[in-house]
Amino acid sequence: MHLLTMTRLIVSLFLICSMVLACGQSKTDKRTVVTPNEPLLYDTSRIVILPIDTANHWVFKDATTTQLTNQDLQTINKLLLACVTVHNVKQDTTTEFSEYIDLKKYKLQYVPFIDGNGHKKVYVNSFRDSDWGCDYWKQSLVVVDDGGSCFFHLTVDLTQNSFEQLFTNGYA
Repeated sequence: MHLLTMTRLIVSLFLICSMVLACGQSKTDKRTVVTPNEPLLYDTSRIVILPIDTANHWVFKDATTTQLTNQDLQTINKLLLACVTVHNVKQDTTTEFSEYIDLKKYKLQYVPFIDGNGHKKVYVNSFRDSDWGCDYWKQSLVVVDDGGSCFFHLTVDLTQNSFEQLFTNGYA
């Protein structure tokens, strides 16, 4: 009888330890695993995510489409703020045509893609919010000539956690 009791005790301890370790592992996994079908959280009145625009081959040469995650959106926001800050430091706000950018006043178009080197990137196209009263900007890239800092674009490299130079439009 003593051997049977000892065996039951060992098996019971093993099962309890396994459950405790498995429960702890499950909690860790839930925090680090990103669900592929997780809804993206962003302000749809200011931001739209568009597919690759093949008409703009200069941006998307050798590019393939990709999806964004909420973590990607956070990284884009962080890098966009950093890029605009670097840009704004160089601006003279006392001139008539200041190139200063206040992001709260812009609509943003994100086009995620994988470039020819395998880097996950996002083309960010931006323009001043206005009362145009239409949502065509939610279907295709807004491309204009002139307009100064009312229109700007840059590319964010999510793979390297960096951004390329911000470009504003010229003036007529």
